[in-house]
Amino acid sequence: PVKLRVNVQSHYVTDDPNSYNVVAEIPGTDPQLGPEVVLIGAHLDSWHTGTGASDNADGSAVVLEAMRVLKTLGLKPKRTIRVALWGGEEEGLLGSKAYVKQHLEGDANKEARDRLFVYLNLDPASGPIYGWYMQDSEPAKALFDAWLEPLKDLGVRRNVIAGIGNTDHLSFRAAGVPGFNPIQEYKDYDVRMHHTNVDLYERVSEQDLKQNAIVMAWFAWQAANTDQRIPRP
Repeated sequence: PVKLRVNVQSHYVTDDPNSYNVVAEIPGTDPQLGPEVVLIGAHLDSWHTGTGASDNADGSAVVLEAMRVLKTLGLKPKRTIRVALWGGEEEGLLGSKAYVKQHLEGDANKEARDRLFVYLNLDPASGPIYGWYMQDSEPAKALFDAWLEPLKDLGVRRNVIAGIGNTDHLSFRAAGVPGFNPIQEYKDYDVRMHHTNVDLYERVSEQDLKQNAIVMAWFAWQAANTDQRIPRP
């Protein structure tokens, strides 16, 4: 017979109860397009029963690596490429909603809202990126289809016209900014890892994260340099 004694001691940290967003960018170089922003992001907080490896530590690591790749290559995007790591997503998209409220909502922020070209979010599911959910936008799909072609040797297959909910791109779409999520594997993620006590480090594949980072960096770069516009929702 196995006997187990557990002594759990906890305390509330009350000095600073706020969550925070972390934001950084590579400035755009084009005189006309430089003030426009391509935003990529993921969320920092996780569910309390595990360490949140696939929801969303992997997404946070991927967008950081995508920025590192772009910076290391010395690329000079026309538009500014900005990365954001959101706090409070699990509590109701609070971090991204606060960002939108402060920087994009209302008449006072119309110029900044118009300059935000697109938001690319990485959150739901795990594994390699297969394509993008296009939120029912055929014009955006046509643009993303062209960007996808060079990545097919990495396992990227196709974009689908359907949309997806329940994550930070919704905050931006509500403000009239195009926002999209990639397609990844749901089979084990949704029933075995998502918000469970097995969402741990060993569930994440290093090779998949490398593929994710390449895909995110490529789409951010394409968005930062295209002359075409993505329709507003």
